[in-house]
Amino acid sequence: MLFPLVHDDPHALGGHRLVARLGSGGMGTVYLARSAAGRTVALKTMHAHIATDPAVRTRFRLEVDAARVMGPVHGARVFDADPLAETPWLATEYVLGPSLDEAVSVAGPLPEPAVRALGTALCAALAQLHASDVVHRDLKPSNIMITAEGPKIIDFGIARALGDDRLTRTGTAAGTPAFMSPEQATGLEHTPAGDVFALAGVLTYAATGHGPFGSGSHADLMYRVRYADPDLTGVPPALLPVLAHCLAKDPADRPTTDALAARLRTGEGGFADRLPEALLMEIARRVGGVWSDAPHRLPAPPGHGLAATLPSGSQPPSPSPSVLSRRRLLALGGGSVLGAAAVGAGTWAWLGHKDTDDPKPHATTSKGPAWDLLWQVQENSISDPLIPPAPLVLDGLLLVGENGMQGLDPATGAVKWPDPEVWFMRRAASDGKQLYAADYTTVESDPLRVSVIDPATGRLREPFSELKDLRAILFGTQLLCATADAVYLVGGRGTHTGTSFGKDQTWFLLGIDVRSGNKLWEVPLPARPDKSERLHFLSARAVGKHLVLVQQSAEGEPRLVVHDALTGRALWNKPLDGKQSALSRARVAVDDRHVYPAAGELTALGLADGKPAWRFQGQAPTARFGPPAVKDGVVYAVEENRGMVALDASNGTLRWAEKSRAVPFEDLDTPPAVGVGHVYAYSTAASGLMAADIRTGAVTRPFKAAKARYFAHPSAGRLIALGDEYTAAYPLS
Repeated sequence: MLFPLVHDDPHALGGHRLVARLGSGGMGTVYLARSAAGRTVALKTMHAHIATDPAVRTRFRLEVDAARVMGPVHGARVFDADPLAETPWLATEYVLGPSLDEAVSVAGPLPEPAVRALGTALCAALAQLHASDVVHRDLKPSNIMITAEGPKIIDFGIARALGDDRLTRTGTAAGTPAFMSPEQATGLEHTPAGDVFALAGVLTYAATGHGPFGSGSHADLMYRVRYADPDLTGVPPALLPVLAHCLAKDPADRPTTDALAARLRTGEGGFADRLPEALLMEIARRVGGVWSDAPHRLPAPPGHGLAATLPSGSQPPSPSPSVLSRRRLLALGGGSVLGAAAVGAGTWAWLGHKDTDDPKPHATTSKGPAWDLLWQVQENSISDPLIPPAPLVLDGLLLVGENGMQGLDPATGAVKWPDPEVWFMRRAASDGKQLYAADYTTVESDPLRVSVIDPATGRLREPFSELKDLRAILFGTQLLCATADAVYLVGGRGTHTGTSFGKDQTWFLLGIDVRSGNKLWEVPLPARPDKSERLHFLSARAVGKHLVLVQQSAEGEPRLVVHDALTGRALWNKPLDGKQSALSRARVAVDDRHVYPAAGELTALGLADGKPAWRFQGQAPTARFGPPAVKDGVVYAVEENRGMVALDASNGTLRWAEKSRAVPFEDLDTPPAVGVGHVYAYSTAASGLMAADIRTGAVTRPFKAAKARYFAHPSAGRLIALGDEYTAAYPLS
């Protein structure tokens, strides 16, 4: 949840000492900060380059006013603000909980009782806003925070008083197309009925995981909002007429917030009692994360003094979850730092430490890459057959190794533990917080077990799942990936045959519940020829309710296959054609809407159905691309004989491109590494690493470095290189 401050962030603002970044966007940056009295706040600021615009400053002042109107029950309490300062700022309580879109991503669509409780609370929030003649105008899942004590509406950046059109040009739509009302989409007056329309869209998303008008370009969405019937597929039957009523095209046909609340309200009990366990665990994790050390300020990027900015919505590795009961969550206040602050200022001592220099690098003298090398460790290479792709990156831990897994300190390279028990990393996986391992024994009759790895020692804890009908010793067993709810693996039955498959073996794709250890589902896999060594899967990612896999045929050809992560049902599959190696083609990128295959061309496929969403045409009709990377709504890839390009993930529009440089086909094997302020790609022609500004694409001089696979470790401020004979680290900017 906390990102390091960059080198040119101020140390203090408005009497608050800045501790860490919470996020950044086009308008400004939000910091975690501490007042002189010890109060912890979220401090929202405006970027200097737009603070000179009087209209933008007026919007900021109106946002402060609207946030005060909302108040602390349904929003974040406003402590102080100065819209007239050189850098305008707003200090509010720090809300502890995921946004609604994050909550659905973590826990899946909410059950009907939770949707009703959410809707009832949001009706009360909007009624309070409307009673002061203010409309929100941008109600959407990312602007609603879910806490144990109830939802809170945030971000009043385009809220305004009813009838006040001074900041809206006639015929211009302001808001988020997927959740705006028809009248808003045509630039007409947005009344409280428009907020009700948006609320129905939010509740549809909460109940189904999709908005009522789908996704796509702004123009397509605004057309559907105005003319198309809403897609309410998956909405619980009892809620269908309620939401359909709210989504009427004519504002006069929609219910008021009071009438809607009456139709949604049901039963007794608190808000937390209606939330699914997985969501409560996520709230608990964020509450527990408050006690983690704040990250160190990042140094200035090497070679220049440009500011490194954190892209909006980034998610660094987070602390291990703190398991709290519903009662304990509510006792802590559940929703904000304020709720827990009653235990005294000493609780927040973790916020008071001063910035320190990075730890002294772990010294080595053996061969390896040059440039600003911070550390390197020899004999820990990751060979291509290792699946899933390594390294495993966690907060404060980097896992590397082929014949034995090592835990390294990503900041210094120091060995934390040398793998006393976990053998073959292909049998380990992580959800970014927890480490899992599939047991491997030398006894052929032993069942397959799945355990948690102690991150402090590297040792296996007691197995939480024992699959008695599957064998632990079989070659080809793979622990593919993990989420907070499940681990996904390949398990088999039959006789051990060494480092190959046997003709009498049968194989399955499995989902295992991480809490109960029970098998969620089992899907048969194609038989492998006798003595074949081709693994079933080359990569795997679980995103929301989708399991994205690159499956390898017996002949070695990869296919992109997507399963329903909850049931195991295959949803769609497509061949991954191309001239790159199968392992290069297996390096697909995934976000919550699309899969971006690595198959020579740069395209986006719908995550749910595999239908093409867009295809990017390069400089030449036959241009080839390396495997892509996606972060914060931007797709990055390397184009042959052009360099790095950045595209809008929603529609494939080009944001920036390098000035053309020689990019041979051999440089199209690996995806770019996306850091905090730069994107990195290796250049054979320059014998170094190209670093492009993440916002503009401006490229610095090539940094001297060896050809390797590069991975960003944001929380440690390190760019990790995996070479043939070493693991190394460079500064990350």
